[in-house]
Amino acid sequence: MEYLIGQRIGRRWRQRVHRPRTTYLSLSEEECRCKLRLTRQAVTDICNLLADELETNACCPYALPVAVKVTAALHFFASGSFQHPLSSVGGISQSAVSAAIHAVTSGLVRHANDYIKFPMTPASQERGKQDFWANFGFPGVLGAIDCMHVQLRAPSESALIYVNRKGTHSINIQVICDATCKVTHVFANYPGSSHDSYILANSAIPALFQRDSPPEGWLLGDNGYPLKTWLITPYIMPTTVREISFNRKHTETHAIIERTFGLLKMRFRCLDKSGGALQYSPQKVAAVFVACCVLHNIAMRYGCLLDINEDTLQEFRRRDAELHVPMSVNPNTPAAARARRDQLAEELHHL
Repeated sequence: MEYLIGQRIGRRWRQRVHRPRTTYLSLSEEECRCKLRLTRQAVTDICNLLADELETNACCPYALPVAVKVTAALHFFASGSFQHPLSSVGGISQSAVSAAIHAVTSGLVRHANDYIKFPMTPASQERGKQDFWANFGFPGVLGAIDCMHVQLRAPSESALIYVNRKGTHSINIQVICDATCKVTHVFANYPGSSHDSYILANSAIPALFQRDSPPEGWLLGDNGYPLKTWLITPYIMPTTVREISFNRKHTETHAIIERTFGLLKMRFRCLDKSGGALQYSPQKVAAVFVACCVLHNIAMRYGCLLDINEDTLQEFRRRDAELHVPMSVNPNTPAAARARRDQLAEELHHL
């Protein structure tokens, strides 16, 4: 008995063993961009950002280095594959990969406010509007808003509310982007059966635009949203040349959010149905989405651009559109909102 106790004590306090692991540092720049969707420098900065949160207690003899955890998690986000293929990148067990994904996801979510920022200052709002004007010729736009479904396994509780129009389970996530496809707002709190307009009404966005000093500008949304003075939607039944022209310009500009969704799904295959429904709880799937948005903005900061095929983008649009519930015509649209849209339509008609 004394011998066995001695063995346990010795095992507990023996020196930490670092087994040889494969990390992003062994990948070339091209391989890093391909397998992890980021530059080597960007991954290094992420490791530094999360170092304190990912460091393991020194008493653990088989603790994984931060670089291994980050590499394994990024490979999962990028590939859409589940645990078993990841051993080729990290050389670690499935349980260790699962723990790494959870730790990295949680760390990125904690830093989300540093990377996902809606323009709040006059200077940032002006820059945002100038970008939309320069790229699309639409005035006063602070962002394009829409919702995106991410499919998941049937939750153990309240599974029915997560069933979308196609009969699969998903969460419906509200996103706003700027004119360069950068994510500026994420609200990932509602199941797949929730209507886009309901999610908007329960988010922080209406209060932001209805306060005493609201942002100078408006958002562009599709017909899944109600027309507001700060949320411009297309004419549901355009009858004049001016209205038809406005709808065409609105569609061209609003398409930036659909392109952002396409980039997110191409960059992080775990978010796309083709990678398989995520085998996590709704809360964890929401966290994974926010983490991917943080990584997407970091990737853009480092110039990790993706060439998205137009046919692929159209396929993403088609599949996502099938999951959304169209909004019924609202005869009680505020007169001020209709007047603002008519004024915009007149301005665009004379450009």
